[in-house]
Amino acid sequence: MGTVVSEKWPLKLAMGLLAGFGGLYALYFLAKRRQQQEDQDSKHCQSKEQNLLLRATGLRIRSQENASSRQGYKLVNPHNGLEKQQLQAILGLLKRTLDTSIREHALVTIGNSAAFTVNQDLIRDLDGLSVVANCLLDEITSIKVKAMNALTNLSLNVVNQEELKVWIPQILKIQEAATLNSELQVAGLRTLTNFSVTNNHHHMMTKSIPHFLKLLVDGTENIKVQVLKILVNLSANPELTHDFLCAQVPPLFLFLFDGTINKEVLIRILIFVVNLKENMNLMQGFGQYEYKVDSLHSVLFGNPIPFSQKIAKLVLHQDDEVKQHAARIMV
Repeated sequence: MGTVVSEKWPLKLAMGLLAGFGGLYALYFLAKRRQQQEDQDSKHCQSKEQNLLLRATGLRIRSQENASSRQGYKLVNPHNGLEKQQLQAILGLLKRTLDTSIREHALVTIGNSAAFTVNQDLIRDLDGLSVVANCLLDEITSIKVKAMNALTNLSLNVVNQEELKVWIPQILKIQEAATLNSELQVAGLRTLTNFSVTNNHHHMMTKSIPHFLKLLVDGTENIKVQVLKILVNLSANPELTHDFLCAQVPPLFLFLFDGTINKEVLIRILIFVVNLKENMNLMQGFGQYEYKVDSLHSVLFGNPIPFSQKIAKLVLHQDDEVKQHAARIMV
């Protein structure tokens, strides 16, 4: 009997192992089929989104491989003549898709269409302002950049500005935290420039004045020009004069009044000072305040000799427009 058991035991063991391996293979096969099905569903969903964007914009979509070897999609020959249904479809796509490439191109398309007043109104009526603005909360920098660009065009509309003004603190936060001279920082400054054209939202930007002044020293020429567009607009508002005079300025601030500086930068910063000086002349009482040594008031007007020497040289500048603004400061 013992011999019979010993002979059957290897057979039972082999059958058990085969059964075990068969079960494992079956599980592996089912898991593989499920993964393949999920991949197909994902590709099908992505294809539907591409087709929706294609139908909505009337644009061809060309696939391309990006640096991470993931499939991306590029819109070819974008145009701005979009109708209500097309914009509605793109906004709907932007709300629900998670595909970065498609979101980027949707934002670009919306931004391009928003260059036209009729589309600015239409996007607002479709509740598109909040859809675009919510993209500022995206973790992906490229999405934020393209959302900023779209908001720049959308904020050309005064009615849109009233609805978008709640996003000014977020825009300020993003561009202040952005890498210096980055595309995101430039995009944020461009958007803020439109909000600074009227006095309606100036009070929301006063806390960022020291940051803007710092960018004048640290930023590239492009950044300097963008910042000065904002500062010129803000400084034209007499109610902000004291905020400017109290603001801390970087040690190298006076180097901006050098004749070798880029003409566009030089003219704008001279206009900025002209605005401040004219507002000081119109509104008495600034002399009674005690300003810190590194304040804008102290640098420009507290110890006038270094600043006056630079302005005196600019009065002799070869460019007539530079001469004119420098002379206004001297007078």
